[in-house]
Amino acid sequence: MKISVHAAVSLILAFASYPMFKWKVLLILVGGLLIDIDHYFWYVYKYNEFDVFSCYNFFTVDAEKTKWKYLIGRLLIFHTIEFFLIIILFSFYNQLILIFAIGLLSHYLLDLIWLRFILKRFILNHSILYWIYKDKIQKV
Repeated sequence: MKISVHAAVSLILAFASYPMFKWKVLLILVGGLLIDIDHYFWYVYKYNEFDVFSCYNFFTVDAEKTKWKYLIGRLLIFHTIEFFLIIILFSFYNQLILIFAIGLLSHYLLDLIWLRFILKRFILNHSILYWIYKDKIQKV
């Protein structure tokens, strides 16, 4: 999903939530937009290159040319079910995490729509545990 779409939806949610949460709505933006920092972490790990623009190019232009072939099965730590479950669990105990979870959920829903209609898949990265399990199977 494009950054501009994540930004637009996050801003709409933040403006709509402002009367209730005031300045804390910035966490909606963090959850809805900045959560994609895991793409950069993966890119740095994989290619040992710190250029943000090259990373952005890899995940947009280059990925589209290959029909996202090289992204399937990659571990993006903040896009896993384990991360989501931890955030949901802690959101019951802390309002700031709850507000962050609102943005995160919007991000996940947009990604899910993109995955379903563009890649014709349900999920890109199942979970950390599945990724470890799958990697071990492939090495045997």
